[in-house]
Amino acid sequence: MRLVRPLYESLPLLYVVIAALAILVAYLDPDGPRARIAFGIGLLSATAALTVFLHRQDYRAQSREYSHASLDAPSRLKG
Repeated sequence: MRLVRPLYESLPLLYVVIAALAILVAYLDPDGPRARIAFGIGLLSATAALTVFLHRQDYRAQSREYSHASLDAPSRLKG
């Protein structure tokens, strides 16, 4: 699945906001199953934010390092 660039760039921030709100809900109401569910959602959202951020950073580093030449391009080597 491909996302438009502005949406993809804002995903880590959106996940961090969701994580912060969910953990805040768990902190403000620590009793009951609702707090555990909110904390779980916060933890998953924080993990998703970190995953997307690191994946994006790795892709950009690899894009700078390697050319985007196709493997099907004709070789200039004489064989």
